[in-house]
Amino acid sequence: MKERVESDELRLLRLLNARTTLSEKDRKNLIASEKGYLGELKFDEWAIPLVKEMVFLNDLLLEHQGSIFQIDSCALASKTIFHFEVKNFEGDYQIKNGNWISPSGEEKKDPLIQLKRTESLIRQYTQQLGFHCNVESYLIFINPEFYLYNPPDNPFIIYHPQLNRFMKKFQSRSLKLNKFDLKLAEKLCSHHIEESPYLRLPDYSFEDLHKGILCTRCHGFYDASLGKSLVCKSCGGSELKSSAILRTVEEFKLLFPEEKVTTKRIQLLCGSIIDIKTIRRNLSGHLIMKGFGKHSYYV
Repeated sequence: MKERVESDELRLLRLLNARTTLSEKDRKNLIASEKGYLGELKFDEWAIPLVKEMVFLNDLLLEHQGSIFQIDSCALASKTIFHFEVKNFEGDYQIKNGNWISPSGEEKKDPLIQLKRTESLIRQYTQQLGFHCNVESYLIFINPEFYLYNPPDNPFIIYHPQLNRFMKKFQSRSLKLNKFDLKLAEKLCSHHIEESPYLRLPDYSFEDLHKGILCTRCHGFYDASLGKSLVCKSCGGSELKSSAILRTVEEFKLLFPEEKVTTKRIQLLCGSIIDIKTIRRNLSGHLIMKGFGKHSYYV
């Protein structure tokens, strides 16, 4: 019912990585976000056999009594919410004195605490909405290259080698999707918060950005114009100018949501590879112009 999409934070960090030089901290955030998203996609692929029996909701952001919480993935059936916290950890982790330690020696947040917190908030939130149902939470380690020393004895932790057996257990439960589940799923979707208040982004300005149009294949910059197309000499990728301009407009909106889309602003962001007449023609052909003359902009 709610498909998974790339978060605004991930999309913004990718753009800033291409158009600026990220700090080490922001670069690590980008790598972690990319890895987390790939892990969630792997989970979605694993869960395909269950889609006919359950309704899935991905990347839900909800608020309960001032606490904002995110649900990586949940599925509803037989008046039960199955909550999945997906981790794409890689390498040899260990637990020392109750602390989770990564292969690099960094202390990580205890994912079991996160799992229990989210489960509690799901239960409170659904009861507040008037739905009384069971909640089952599972911590899924989706990466086959993950290993945990001194693991806790917890049946709700599912490691990669256990996924096939975990699937068979689910399929043997004879779960039934009913009106209660669908109504609750619709209610949860309607309460989803579109914009996260916790974006981890560096400060940036329009002037700081490297100008040009990004290649869709290698994420470098197009460096040649050939008729109606742009060409990347680095990877050989190409794209119609009209498509590239409109994609750059979407990038501008994501980077600067409070600014108006003007011909001059888009031409500056595109760099010198496309002339202003071509940009104006494409904006006029695909967007709605508001205002007149120097004060005109597009929506």
